[in-house]
Amino acid sequence: MKQSLQTSIWSFRDLRLVLPARALSYAGDSIALIALMLRVSGDGGPGAITALLLAFAVPTVVMIPFAGRIVDSYDSRTVLVWSSLLQAAAGVGLAFCHGLAATLALVCVLQIGQAVAGPAWGALIPRIVGEDLVGRTTGTSQALIGVATLAGSAVGGVLVGWSGDRGALLVDASTFLGLALVARVVRTRRSPEPGAVRERGALMAGLRSMFADPLLRILVPALWVFVLVGEAVNVVEVFLITDEIGLGPSGYGGVLAAQGAGAIAGAWFTGRLRTDNARSHAVLAGTAAIGLSCVLMGLAGGVVPLVIGAVAVGFGSGMLNAATSTLVVTRSAELVRGRVIAALGGTARACSLLALLLGGLAGSILGPRATFVTGGTGCAVAAVVAAVLLIRAGRGAAGGRPGQAEQGGPPSAVLMDSVERGVSH
Repeated sequence: MKQSLQTSIWSFRDLRLVLPARALSYAGDSIALIALMLRVSGDGGPGAITALLLAFAVPTVVMIPFAGRIVDSYDSRTVLVWSSLLQAAAGVGLAFCHGLAATLALVCVLQIGQAVAGPAWGALIPRIVGEDLVGRTTGTSQALIGVATLAGSAVGGVLVGWSGDRGALLVDASTFLGLALVARVVRTRRSPEPGAVRERGALMAGLRSMFADPLLRILVPALWVFVLVGEAVNVVEVFLITDEIGLGPSGYGGVLAAQGAGAIAGAWFTGRLRTDNARSHAVLAGTAAIGLSCVLMGLAGGVVPLVIGAVAVGFGSGMLNAATSTLVVTRSAELVRGRVIAALGGTARACSLLALLLGGLAGSILGPRATFVTGGTGCAVAAVVAAVLLIRAGRGAAGGRPGQAEQGGPPSAVLMDSVERGVSH
């Protein structure tokens, strides 16, 4: 056990292929998102933007009952190669089809592929590095993805201006082809267990697995609260920064970059935690940090408190995402891990859909500042409630993991896609 914890994750050949390829694909996603936003905004204005965001989110929710079952029922190489090729085909289609209807339909196809590929990659990681190193892998991967996303956002507008949206979308499609190639050459494989008993109602096995665990039934809702608050304030964030604080477009971009940097640091820090107890504390701390920082941003009278709040929101979200995704899968049986990851990602996406409606409503009624303060207060209260529930459940709840044998030493962790992205791999 001690030796495995001291092993570098980069000593695994398959991981050296997977993590850089996935990070590169996230950079491509950021480029594609900018290209698509610019395209549909010119064609249909705010209504088209809303339709585009729905096209990114709805397939992930609809696929909850099916994506995880596919991942848990078929060989990982087959699932990953074909889902990546489907996304590549959708990306090429987006590059050459310019109508709004065609764009929305192809985005839905893209996200159907993502709904399957995301859980498949997440469930494969423990097979690559072993149970004791996946927690570190989670933090490292999410930090790399954060860097790649920022880089993609920085070059996306430039690339669209230089080559048009077709060139930008072809770049993203090429990253899916790269993922398909990596999936083909990765030696580690995850296959269904021969003779495994199919439980009744297995389509909802992921949700049942999460809520059968005394720790997860408290912490997963904390993640949902964060998504509701985070996505809701995102709707009015641009107005807070540009209208209320008085920053221009470059200032707005700088604040978002500071928030992204905070998320990278939060994910990296959380990847170094070794116990379920420490990770559960990170979930609570992240939720509280997000809430209090949103209040600070809502009350900010100048740039300094605004940036401090943005960095803290990012750090808290990085902690919350890495810790929750780690806990959710490691406290679930290997047999249902694909379904668990699909359930977590899909329900979080459903919360983001609701948050868009709540954010627009709150912004129109309360204004940007009051929306930040109200949402932040709710998030902080949720952290306190979750802490009280954890204390009542007993501090020993983090010790055992349903579906797995008891082990000495630090618990394991697992990589999972960030649940809050526009275009996802």
